[in-house]
Amino acid sequence: MTRGGRRALAAAACALAALPPAACTGAPGDASPPAVAAQSAAPATKPAAAPFVPPTLTLRPAPALRIESPVGSDCNRPSWWVGDTFYQMVSNQHAWRSRGGADARSAGDFQLARFADDAPSFGWDARRRWYVHDINAADRPTATPMRWMESVYRRPDTGVLYGLYHLEEGPYVRCPAPFERPYLSVPHIGLAESTDGGLHWRNLGLVLSDGTFPVTCASPVRFFTGGVGDPSMAVDAEGRYAYIAFTSYSGDDPSRQGIQLARIAVADLGSPLRADGTSKVLRWYGGRWAGPGLQGESPARVGQRWPATPVGQATPLLPPARSWQRPDGGGYWGPSLSWNTHLGAFVLLLNNVSGAREFDAEGNYITYVPDMADPRPVPAAPIKLNALPGGPEPRWYVQALGDPRERGTSARTGQDARLFLGDRSDRLLHFGPAAPPR
Repeated sequence: MTRGGRRALAAAACALAALPPAACTGAPGDASPPAVAAQSAAPATKPAAAPFVPPTLTLRPAPALRIESPVGSDCNRPSWWVGDTFYQMVSNQHAWRSRGGADARSAGDFQLARFADDAPSFGWDARRRWYVHDINAADRPTATPMRWMESVYRRPDTGVLYGLYHLEEGPYVRCPAPFERPYLSVPHIGLAESTDGGLHWRNLGLVLSDGTFPVTCASPVRFFTGGVGDPSMAVDAEGRYAYIAFTSYSGDDPSRQGIQLARIAVADLGSPLRADGTSKVLRWYGGRWAGPGLQGESPARVGQRWPATPVGQATPLLPPARSWQRPDGGGYWGPSLSWNTHLGAFVLLLNNVSGAREFDAEGNYITYVPDMADPRPVPAAPIKLNALPGGPEPRWYVQALGDPRERGTSARTGQDARLFLGDRSDRLLHFGPAAPPR
């Protein structure tokens, strides 16, 4: 609180206590004058906040927009502003950063980003129009880890970028007929930082993991035999915490899988691991931010160690009805989280599958998380966007992008936000007045 604010608070306290001005002569900057603290009555109970009521949501047509890049959009597409210049990233096994622009349409011309621990020979093969280290080139692990950069936060005081990446642990297992699956793997979530605007990144380590799991073609699912992935990060209005929504595919118990939440103090983004190898990222678990970020047995193949701890120490926000490890299981996945300045709440967009074996696009959904002190989805059953008037055909990677006139990003939205499905958008999400009760 500013000095002026503290003085105003002190004056108000004196008036409430009916004290003479002489009794309120605390030193400048004191939070409350001693005389008031000693004599005033107990403060009135703060009135409870009104329950959050979801807004009326409409889909409005918008000029068609496609974000074109050498590799498409294979995950959430993070974005940020530097002054009046807008930047965005796309990822497909590796991350690419755009040149700056005035908005998403003009910020194109993507350049391959690099990690400090990439193999020296890693790069882009212009003839093949793919990477030098391709997962389909050999059965052994690639020399350069594949990292999808899915969320980025720029600290306004330092300009440093912090990015959450989805890493898939190799080696990949490609299953022949009759399985005919492209590959199986185990995902993890890590954090990296960039001091040059997102072209070069320093790996800070994995911060969310459920450890390692067997990867065999006997598994009845399409992509992941366990693990956590698909992270999306948004910072609260006060700038204190970065909240992370992600998907857990681990184990057989659906009550411990699905969409989970975690958080880390913004001040800890540059050093997210403790000396003992544990993560400063904590999951929502049993009514507290207390679940370890790193769980299970640390996989030897990822080059990072942490103390073994039981998997399942998390309370999912939206668990699946059936386990992700069943062919007819799965549910919501690939969340996209943003702080909405108009609603004063977090907006959560979701993809959904009809089964983990097919991993199809059953639908795209939305719900809200108004209170991270006790995070619950409102409504508890997310709203299907595709069923609304003017709703789009379902596709992977649903995401919102805030209005550029308000310096909106993928993690900060307002009353109107572009609705993206993959790399395409032709609609706006418009958040109107609170919806009437049903």
